[in-house]
Amino acid sequence: MELATDLLHFTSAFQLFLQTLALTHLSGHYSVCVVRSIHDDVRLEFPRAIVTVTLEAPANTTDTTFGDRLVRSINAGCEGFMVLEGALFPFLDHFRSAHEAAYFRAHNKRIIATVRLGLAARERLLQHDTMEVTPNMLLVEVNESEGMVGLYTTKLSPEEPRGIEAELMLLERLRLGEELLLGLPESIRKFPDKLTDMEGRRVRLSTLPYPPCSVANEVPLGEGNARSTVPANYSLQADGTEILMVLELCRRHNCTLEIELVANSEWGQVYPNGSADGLIGSLIDRRSDVAVAAIYRWYNWYQYMTMSAYTGRSGISALVPRPRLLPYWQTPFLSFPPSLWLMVAISFCVGTVAVFLTEHARHHIRPLSDSTSHNNRLIDSIFFMVSLYVEQSVPLPNSLLAGSMLLTFLLFGGFMIGNSYAGALACVMTIPRYEKSIDTRADFAASGMKWSGPTVAWMNSLLMAEQPELVTIRDRYEVHGGDTLARYSHTRRDMGYVHERLQYGSYALESFINLNATRLLQPLKEDVFWEQIVTACSKTWPLMGHYDDLILRVQQNGILRYWELGSVIRNMGLEIQRNLANARVQDSDHEPVKLRMAHFLGVFFILFVGLSLASVIFVAELVVYRANSNLTTKQKVEVESVD
Repeated sequence: MELATDLLHFTSAFQLFLQTLALTHLSGHYSVCVVRSIHDDVRLEFPRAIVTVTLEAPANTTDTTFGDRLVRSINAGCEGFMVLEGALFPFLDHFRSAHEAAYFRAHNKRIIATVRLGLAARERLLQHDTMEVTPNMLLVEVNESEGMVGLYTTKLSPEEPRGIEAELMLLERLRLGEELLLGLPESIRKFPDKLTDMEGRRVRLSTLPYPPCSVANEVPLGEGNARSTVPANYSLQADGTEILMVLELCRRHNCTLEIELVANSEWGQVYPNGSADGLIGSLIDRRSDVAVAAIYRWYNWYQYMTMSAYTGRSGISALVPRPRLLPYWQTPFLSFPPSLWLMVAISFCVGTVAVFLTEHARHHIRPLSDSTSHNNRLIDSIFFMVSLYVEQSVPLPNSLLAGSMLLTFLLFGGFMIGNSYAGALACVMTIPRYEKSIDTRADFAASGMKWSGPTVAWMNSLLMAEQPELVTIRDRYEVHGGDTLARYSHTRRDMGYVHERLQYGSYALESFINLNATRLLQPLKEDVFWEQIVTACSKTWPLMGHYDDLILRVQQNGILRYWELGSVIRNMGLEIQRNLANARVQDSDHEPVKLRMAHFLGVFFILFVGLSLASVIFVAELVVYRANSNLTTKQKVEVESVD
C-alpha cells in the first residue's frame, strides 16, 4: 500500500515536473506536440495549443500510419515536441521523413523526451541518424524506485574522416519533491544550446561553379577554408557571395564547411518517378544541408526544401549580338527608311502616270501649238519625273493651264524630295550606321531570335507566365551543351544567351561566355524577368533560424556589396564586366568621320548596276535589231524572186 502511495505521489510530481519543463522551454513555440502511446496518461496545462499524436491510430481518424499523423501535427504548427516513454524511437525514425513531407517549416525545433536509458536504448539512441539534425534535445530519465529523475542531453562532436559522434551528457539529477515547486535548478533553466558553439561540427553544402555567387577551387590539403564532403587528398578554397555567407555563419558558430560540387554542374530537377539530380537532388538525398548557386524562389522546388531569406536580387536577361556597321554599298539607300522609300516610289508612279495622261490630253487638244507634243511616250514621262527628283531642269509647257498646275506641284514635290534626300545622305555618309539594335524585352520577342543556356532551370521562373511576351520568350528557349554554346557565341548572330545581373550591378555569366564573346555581345537594356536569390536548405537543418538572422544583418549593413565586388575581382576579372557594362556606351566609332573612298561604294555600286543593265539591254536590242534586219532582207529576196 505504501509503495502504491509513493508511486502515485511520484507520478503526480513527475507530471508537475514535465509541465514545469514545458512551460520553461516550450512556451515560446506556436504549438506543442505531445507524442505518446494511446495508453499513456499525461495532463499539461499549457498556454499554447497542444496537439496529441499517438503511436496507435485512434478509432475516429483516417490516418492509418504514425508517420501520417506526425505530418498532420507538424502542419498544425508544431515546433516543440514532448515525447513520452516508448514513443521516442518511432518519433526519431519518422522525424526526417515527416518534416520533409510537411509543408510547415519551423526553425527552432525543441524536443523533451522521457526515456529509460538501458545499454541497448542508449546505444540505439546515440547511433541514430537524426542526432545531427536534432541537437536541441533534453532527455528525462525516470527512476520511480528512488523517486529521482536524471536530465541528459546529447553532446555532439565531429568524427573523422566525416560525420559526427554523439554521447550523452548528464546535466542534473533531481529528487522530485516540494522544493521543485520553487522553480528549476539553475543548470536546467536554459535549454541546452549546441548551436552557438558547434565545436567544429560540419555544415554540408552543395554547389556548382557559378562566379561570382559560388566558387570552390582545389588547393593543397590543409590550406583552404573548406573541405570536400567525401575524404580527399585536397582542401577547397571557397569564395563567392553566397558561400561567403555560409563561411561567416561557420565563423560565428564554430562549424566546418564541407562542400559537394555536383556532377555536370546542374541545378537539377525532380523527375516523375521521385528521383532527382543536381543541387535539388543533393538535398532530397540528404547528402547536404544547404545548396547555393543563385537559386531562385522556384515554386516546383518549394515542397522539397526550405528557402532562406533572400540573399540578393537577380535580373535575368539575354546577351544579344552587338549591331554591326552596315556595309558602305548600302549608303545611298539609308537616307530614307523603307516606309518613306515606299511612299516616294508610289508618288513617283502616280506622277509618271499623271504626266503621261496630261501629255496625251494636251496632244489631242492642241496638236500643233506645241513643238514638243511628239514627246508623249511613257518613257518620256518617266525621265521627266526622274529629272524632277534629281533636281534637273525640265521643259514646262504652259499651253494648258491644268498641265501647268500639275507640273508646278510636281516640281515643288521633286524639289522637296531631292533636298531631303541630299540632307539625309550627308548625315548617313558622315555618321556610321549600324544594324537595328535589340534593346528591350519587346524587341527581343519581336525579333524572332532564340536564346539558350546550358540548363532548363532558368525557365522554372516562367513556367506559370501568362504575359504574351514572356510566353514567347519562354517557348524560344533552347538547351545546349557548354562547348556548343561557346562556339555559337562566336559564330551565330541569330541567338541570345541567358545571363543574370546581380543586386549591385555585376554580371553572373555561364562558363561559355569568355572575354572574346563579351566583345561580340551586349545585354538588353532591361530585364526579361527578375527573381530573388535564396539559399535552398533542408527542412530539418537546425541552423536555419541563425542563418536567416545573419542574412538580414549582412543585407542591412551593405556588406553584400563589398562581397560581390571582391568576388568579381578575384574570380572573373573586371575586363569582362567592363565590356558588358560599356557595350552600349558610345565610342569613337559612333562620332562623325571624314569621307573616305569607302563611302562612295554605294555610288559605284549603282553605277556598276546601271552599266551592267545597260550592257545587257544593249546586247538584247542589238540581237533583236539584227534579227529584224535579217527577216526584212529575207522578205525582200522572196518578193524579188516572185516578181
